[in-house]
Amino acid sequence: MSDPQPGKIHQRLKQKDEPRFTKLAAIIQHVRPDVLLLCEFDHPGKGGDDGALALFCAEYLEVPQHGQSLITYPYHYAPPTNTGLATNVDIDGDGEITLPNDAQGFGEHHGHFGFVLLSRYPINTREIRSWQQFLWQDLPDHLMPKGYYPEASQATLRLSSKNHLDIPVEIHGQALHLLCCHPTPPVFDGEEKRNARRNHDELVLMRAIIENSDFLRDDQGNAGGLSVGSDFVVMGDLNADMMDGDGMKSAIRQLLLHPKVHRSVASGRMTPKSLGGRFYRPWQPREGRASEWTHLSGLRLDYVLPSASLDVLQSGVFWPDKKDPLRALITDETGRDRPQAGSDHRLVWVDIALKRREI
Repeated sequence: MSDPQPGKIHQRLKQKDEPRFTKLAAIIQHVRPDVLLLCEFDHPGKGGDDGALALFCAEYLEVPQHGQSLITYPYHYAPPTNTGLATNVDIDGDGEITLPNDAQGFGEHHGHFGFVLLSRYPINTREIRSWQQFLWQDLPDHLMPKGYYPEASQATLRLSSKNHLDIPVEIHGQALHLLCCHPTPPVFDGEEKRNARRNHDELVLMRAIIENSDFLRDDQGNAGGLSVGSDFVVMGDLNADMMDGDGMKSAIRQLLLHPKVHRSVASGRMTPKSLGGRFYRPWQPREGRASEWTHLSGLRLDYVLPSASLDVLQSGVFWPDKKDPLRALITDETGRDRPQAGSDHRLVWVDIALKRREI
């Protein structure tokens, strides 16, 4: 739900029956997640909803779509983002300061490609922590390409292409920490591999947050990352596949296999599966992996990764097979899987159970 023109998504939502948005809403209504992260949802980049998110909830989610029952999310959060955030530095060194290439994160306008959170449980906004302003050069052993960025750019460029957030949600008196991010895709590079390197290091930053690393300073100046013993769920389009694709594999592998991440969902018997994904590219067989795809390119890019401290009940990817009537929600009028029909990504869901903690 992004457009190069600022405010365009808001305008389209006012139509109340935009076909793509009705399909996206129907998928959400069918899966009925209690907590939902939507990536690439345009909003004012400084944080806060300009009305687009509220419109999507009121005119699409709270209205039955394609035979599904309405769903209500009383709690919303549209966080600040680096996408389209202009700098006063010629980051790409082409002699001009222009968007999108000289923004902190790639975007035609501030808030372009941002992400938003919807929840049926209260969001503890006072305890949200953000690492949006953390500089790339401040990451230990960073992979920033040598000689590519001018010196002034290195002292300005943030690591997170959108934001890295710890968002606590209160569930029956217990805090569940949502660790949300959307790293840059590891493509559109030259020989310097700047995007692949940034994607890698954005995932390293997420791992550092999980590990409560000493070098971290959040945007309020507080040290460290996630408090020891916290229940968490990593959520986001991580733009990285542990085995395939153009990205650097080590960071996503270390995140998925992290001892604090629930192994069964990250890489095990409960790894989210879809029925339709395995039939999407029959000429591109990847033994045992096709049913894990979350993207039309034939990659696993989208993740919901609970901590090892949580009980995982079941998981899946919304990708109906050809015989399922719900397949119409992801296809165009000819029955083909196309981004224009809804999205080039598929919704990943995981059911978890909180373990009661003694107070």
